[in-house]
Amino acid sequence: MYLVKEKINLEELLKNFDFGSGKNGSTIIFTGIVRSDEIKKGVFVSKIFYDAYEPMAEKEIAKIEKEAKEKFPIDSVLIKHRVGYVDVGEISFVVIVSSPHREEGFKAIQFIINEVKRKVPIWKKEILSNGETVWV
Repeated sequence: MYLVKEKINLEELLKNFDFGSGKNGSTIIFTGIVRSDEIKKGVFVSKIFYDAYEPMAEKEIAKIEKEAKEKFPIDSVLIKHRVGYVDVGEISFVVIVSSPHREEGFKAIQFIINEVKRKVPIWKKEILSNGETVWV
């Protein structure tokens, strides 16, 4: 499952991640964290609601993971994206890539992040400090 409703616990994910048993020299971790952006004077993002067309989102992320493994010399990949309400300061998106060398790991993780943002049907609604909501 790529989409998760519960808080993303990075420590827990890393405990179970396959680092390649000594064959990989690089593990790159990206975390997307909800920011308290000021939308207008004195009005800030207080949380984000992520919604997704879940069956298609799961399939698209699986395709992206497969394509990254075919395109780059990487070993292990982990991708998780929150759905539901995510508070400021919490992780909404995490990608972990393990590879023999850092260069291919950085290229692969950038590819995965960009493709998820571009192709996966996930939408976000910002909940603002004044009670208003804005679909982004």
